[in-house]
Amino acid sequence: MKRLIDFYWTSMKLSVQDRFQYRVQNYFYLIGQVAEPVVYMIVWSTVARAQGGSVNGYTPGEFAAYYIIWTLVRNMNVVRTPADWEWRIRGGSLAGDLMRPVHPIHNDVSFFAGWKVVMMVFWLPIAAILALIFKPVLHPTWIQILVFFFAIWGAYLVRTMFISLLGLITFW
Repeated sequence: MKRLIDFYWTSMKLSVQDRFQYRVQNYFYLIGQVAEPVVYMIVWSTVARAQGGSVNGYTPGEFAAYYIIWTLVRNMNVVRTPADWEWRIRGGSLAGDLMRPVHPIHNDVSFFAGWKVVMMVFWLPIAAILALIFKPVLHPTWIQILVFFFAIWGAYLVRTMFISLLGLITFW
């Protein structure tokens, strides 16, 4: 177990170093991920103001909080697609990954986990700018923040396993 933890820690550090080398690419990717929620935020906030300050009980500040957090959730749930498995098989990289002493899924989980750390660091200033512009209304407790942290990482792992399983099924 210690060797697997060492593998994950080392692989995540390499992923962080790799992703920080491509800062501009990651920021453009992140801006692409943020664009859709910002459009929704503007539309629903405008609708709420036009209807007297809320839509079905949701105020513009609550819409802002929802969509700003949604940008983080979207980025945390980006993993390899089933089509990546086809690319790995056709390109021969899966054969090389199978020669390693750990299952290829460990490479995926650790690489993307390291990338998630980088994306969260890049997301923070964008979220701060969006918060300054749209004034979100959100008052979580520390326990809710802690639960959200573990839930979002758990969701990342579940999605990684599910999509990898789907990719392997489509292989056959």
